[in-house]
Amino acid sequence: MSDAVTSASTDPDVALLGAVCRELAEAADAVGEAARHASALALGARLPAAALARGGRRRPAWRTLLRTLTDPAGLGWAPRGRGVAAAGRLAGILTGRESLAVSIAVCGLKARIRAASAGRPELAAHPDAAAVFKAVEEDRQGEAVRAFRALMRSRGSAYAFALLSPAFADLLAWHALTDENPFNDHAGWQVATGRVMTADPLLGFGAACLAFFDRGPGRGEPAPPSPARRVAATVVLAAAPAPAPAPAPTRPPVQAPASALRSHAAGLRSHAVRLRAAVVHLRWPGPKGEAFRSEVRGFADRCAVAANGFALAANQLDAAGSP
Repeated sequence: MSDAVTSASTDPDVALLGAVCRELAEAADAVGEAARHASALALGARLPAAALARGGRRRPAWRTLLRTLTDPAGLGWAPRGRGVAAAGRLAGILTGRESLAVSIAVCGLKARIRAASAGRPELAAHPDAAAVFKAVEEDRQGEAVRAFRALMRSRGSAYAFALLSPAFADLLAWHALTDENPFNDHAGWQVATGRVMTADPLLGFGAACLAFFDRGPGRGEPAPPSPARRVAATVVLAAAPAPAPAPAPTRPPVQAPASALRSHAAGLRSHAVRLRAAVVHLRWPGPKGEAFRSEVRGFADRCAVAANGFALAANQLDAAGSP
């Protein structure tokens, strides 16, 4: 059998892999939001104060939430948010603790890069692209990013982006989420989950993401408006009617802590079911495909474990009285 046939036989079905990638992105976002809510509750002020008080009836619920946030078989290391949660998240990053939300997001990014390379088989014979995708295949994101940046330096950013689009954004986002710099995670998270108000409706990237990618001496500077444009703008503004007062924004109703925990538990269980279903019919022959399916099923199991922890904490809060 020729090398070309062997290579083609181990490629994934791009359409089905894309569907799995979308499920992974949505699951990562849901896990991150669930962790954010649990962090605000467990590491805030009211619940810990009530739990640590003498005879605190809410102590079991607080301990359950803390275990759920740090369970290696569930959320891993999941403090998210501000204050103590932000400090805990930073400590986890610096000590190499694993986060389920980040792991799911990274898995989706790598799969999207794999789908991009499978969808364009001509890139396998391209020396510049092959170096990047080979490093991705071998899970060496640092080397993949260095190869991509070397390609930009030698051939220009326009050539590199055109050659590897859309995989270049996923590649840099993967690197941002897994390197030792916690301050570029936000840009990587935007790309991984797509949860962002976009700065450019055509590209679909958020402002933080664009700022992360647009670096160096070649970055654009806004051109000052010409005198004619300033005059035209003044005339238009003067002739425009006064804007109507905007209606006051309405805040969504605040759920009780136990009810919110149950909502997140139900969401995580739903994502666990969807992740398992997404890989059942995925056509990806060979050991790499089986390893990917096993990894996704493991994420589904961990989502279910976290859901059980949230549900237990909700029951314990109800038994003790909501804080």
